[in-house]
Amino acid sequence: MPEIKLLDVTKIYPFQKVTGLFGRKQQELILKQQKSMPHLSNEGVIALQHFTTTIKDGEFVAVLGPSGSGKSTLLRVIAGLEYPSVGMVRFDDVDFNDVRAEDRDVAMVFQNYSLYPNQTVYKNIAFPLEVKHMPREDVEREVRQIAELMNLDDKLERLPQELSGGEKQRVAIARSLVKRPGVLLLDEPFSNLDPEMRAKLRVQLKKIHNVYKTTFIYVTHDQYDALYLADRIIILKDGITQMDDTAVNVYNYPVNRFCAEFIGTPLMNFFDDVKVEMDGSFEILGNRYQLSNQQRHKIRNNMMVDVGIRGTNISIGREGVSAKIVYTEMIESDLIIHLKAAEHEMVAVEKISNFDEVKYLPEQEVKITLDSEYFHVFDKEGNRV
Repeated sequence: MPEIKLLDVTKIYPFQKVTGLFGRKQQELILKQQKSMPHLSNEGVIALQHFTTTIKDGEFVAVLGPSGSGKSTLLRVIAGLEYPSVGMVRFDDVDFNDVRAEDRDVAMVFQNYSLYPNQTVYKNIAFPLEVKHMPREDVEREVRQIAELMNLDDKLERLPQELSGGEKQRVAIARSLVKRPGVLLLDEPFSNLDPEMRAKLRVQLKKIHNVYKTTFIYVTHDQYDALYLADRIIILKDGITQMDDTAVNVYNYPVNRFCAEFIGTPLMNFFDDVKVEMDGSFEILGNRYQLSNQQRHKIRNNMMVDVGIRGTNISIGREGVSAKIVYTEMIESDLIIHLKAAEHEMVAVEKISNFDEVKYLPEQEVKITLDSEYFHVFDKEGNRV
């Protein structure tokens, strides 16, 4: 299985050409949209900019970012479906820039299942092996093995239209893995599934990765998928790498405000335009807090900063700042408590086992405490202090 290196990779898509009368309005609309993109060159839209990383053999990497951030473009460059405009793609230190997709040891799973509707689950999974003219008994063994791992062994004689969405996606993953590729690329594979099915498939996908030890590169805009599955997370915005680190560091130490706001549900609470005094102290909700010595070296006197804190680090108790409950909602085992304190709207999170445990009512007066150990401080350019 290969180690993948991407060195200063940039991908530019040419502007849409507007010629002829057929579809002219649609083409002009596409061209207008392209020219409104945040990063352009004379040649066209820059989808990926100076991207550099190394993906180790057997690693599980998640690529996270909003729509249009360059996630799918990155996968297509690795797969060989697109070639970089600038930069280099290397597999085990061999230049793969001009290597065709079919000559790379790579398989890809898309969000749409792309199964053969008139073929059984068995035939769909077996197809990549049969086109390689593998002996029938070897095909049988490999298909049965991956089917059992994917909990599909009782579905092998069914047609795709007889399956649920989650089962179809498991067939698509099994078909990609059965030929034992060195790299499996997954492009939003769970986006069409309901939350319960997504949760089940996350567990299965993690188990499969542990068994096969294949390099997985998983593109998603869902942070739950990324945080649960990945050894490492790459966050993209407008084709530019914002952060490339372990899942733990991405969550606990976001390098800029964009990453801080993008990771975490509910969104991080922010206090904007907080003035830092000469002694490194600042005030939030009537309480004074102190920057660390390391943070003080990064800022100027009387500098304005933005201070963030996650809802899990806000406690409701008998002491603290007065706040009023606005409303509550429950997401799985998390009770999301929407609060208002001194005109600041914020969210706290508590763990509960069922909704009957909820003890907060709208307009209820409570006391809250902010755990300053978990403050995230950013300068006005959005960089972590």
